[in-house]
Amino acid sequence: MSLQVSDSVIWQQTTSGISLYHTETGQFLTLNETGAQIWVLVESDGEREPVISKLSLLFGGRNVAIGNRIRADVDEFINSMVQDGLLVESASA
Repeated sequence: MSLQVSDSVIWQQTTSGISLYHTETGQFLTLNETGAQIWVLVESDGEREPVISKLSLLFGGRNVAIGNRIRADVDEFINSMVQDGLLVESASA
């Protein structure tokens, strides 16, 4: 499954994280440092697995328990962003 930022979202990286504005719903939010890291990786990599792998390696090393927690947290974050219409997930071509 591929991920991309919704065409209805305007976003900007700031010193405090990432600011998002959904032009259709008027929703505005600021992602904290962790959410911002996930967002940037999703924007550049376009799929869950590379995002999870990079963050697991960066923060968990080879620790399986930490890697599992990172996977759960990233999945929860992405699912929330998809549900809110900020990210779009579709079948890979």
